[in-house]
Amino acid sequence: MAAKNVLAFDLGASSGRGMLARFDGKKVTLEEVHRFPHNFSILNGHAYWNVLSLMDEMKKGMQLCREELSGVGFDTWGVDCGLIDKEGNMLALPGSYRDVVLDDANMAEALEKIGGEEYAFEQTGIASLAYNTLYKLYYMKKNMPSIMESADKMLLMPNFIEYLFSGAIHTEYSIASTTQLYDMREKRWAKSLIQKIGLPEKLFTPVDLAGKDLGLLRREVAKEVGQEQLHIISAPGHDTACAVAAVPAKDEEFTFLSSGTWSLMGISVGKLLEGTSIIRDKISNEGTADGGYRPTVNIIGLWMNQELRRNFAAQGKKYSFVEMTNLAQKEKPLQSFIEPDDFMQPGDYPTKIREYCKNTGQKIPETDGALVRCVLESLALKYRQVYDTLRSFVTWEEKLYIVGGGSQNELLNQFTANALGIPVITGASEATAVGNVMSQLKALGAYHTREEKCEILAASFGTEEFLPKEQDAWQEAYERFRSLGQ
Repeated sequence: MAAKNVLAFDLGASSGRGMLARFDGKKVTLEEVHRFPHNFSILNGHAYWNVLSLMDEMKKGMQLCREELSGVGFDTWGVDCGLIDKEGNMLALPGSYRDVVLDDANMAEALEKIGGEEYAFEQTGIASLAYNTLYKLYYMKKNMPSIMESADKMLLMPNFIEYLFSGAIHTEYSIASTTQLYDMREKRWAKSLIQKIGLPEKLFTPVDLAGKDLGLLRREVAKEVGQEQLHIISAPGHDTACAVAAVPAKDEEFTFLSSGTWSLMGISVGKLLEGTSIIRDKISNEGTADGGYRPTVNIIGLWMNQELRRNFAAQGKKYSFVEMTNLAQKEKPLQSFIEPDDFMQPGDYPTKIREYCKNTGQKIPETDGALVRCVLESLALKYRQVYDTLRSFVTWEEKLYIVGGGSQNELLNQFTANALGIPVITGASEATAVGNVMSQLKALGAYHTREEKCEILAASFGTEEFLPKEQDAWQEAYERFRSLGQ
């Protein structure tokens, strides 16, 4: 295994970072060379990502790398996209999936036009979620026609960023799978659905797997950052696909949870899941780095903790996440719960949580610690609810691999083991960056097999196991949690 240095840019919904990976032939060491905050901005009532500011930050990250780099890769959140005209110019800033117009009414209108939710799933294998690319483009066609009429190509966020840096135009498989415009059964754009929704086929570019060499940086960019021989290597564009690529599972089939701002729970399998229960339970047959399937359920994750922290800071209480978890640990367990998916939009979360608990006849969490504990326990119980929808497809040993930033929250890991009643094994906390790196290294010939990848992961990143406890109490809590929406 040859030594290589690669740079991974991992862009989440609230921050981005450039991670320099040094591979010595056996082990990867990561160094965060640049971290930067970012968020959507509101203009004329719509939420947009400032992609040019993101590009400037990533240039800084490249400039900070003094080593010779063999490659750079980009991964981002799913569904969002940018548009370019036939001359290659950017048409407006990319919109954010948190735009309030991407609501259930807009989705219902689009679904009625194309023939319903079952038809959309039949064509794509993907769950209908209001923020999917399908519904964003439907909204734009109806309400922003001048932009859509000028559009020649639609590029999903990681591929849009690759375009800005290199001029390459393509779509990577894992990020295409998030759109609900790609047929996951036939591995091609869903032509019939695209025609029914009224979108021009020219928008959709060829789809390929991660690992493609997209060529050098644009000349002016390469000169600016001092990396004139740096090649862009197409990483798994969707951050969840990157995270799953970092799971330290030796078997090809396993159960995972990518824990961060979003929580994404799913299974890595060799076949697409079908049936009415898949549609009902919002299970999306999204794609893996190597062209397989990872049926996944999206759950509002530690975004709620982030909002609580922001609210606490506004009150002059500048807690770290560790301090918030410590406060939660001191509170009485299993007192009150919320439905995480009701808490997607920003706001006054202390008030929103208390009002939710009051309206559902539960004990109101009065202290900061009680609020945090309510969020963490509710997340664990939501994981149980989602796992129950996947359990019938699990034919391997029941255990859950947790990767991502949330894997560092030991209290939530233990709550999750308690709620699911199965062992929890944590992997790399920087899982998305690690998956990005590992895909680049494979493309560069640093390793070739799954076994070799697991050897590198084991040598580079530790694991920890959490076993279930207090099963009776958590089962009783789960019954109460399930009754919230009734």
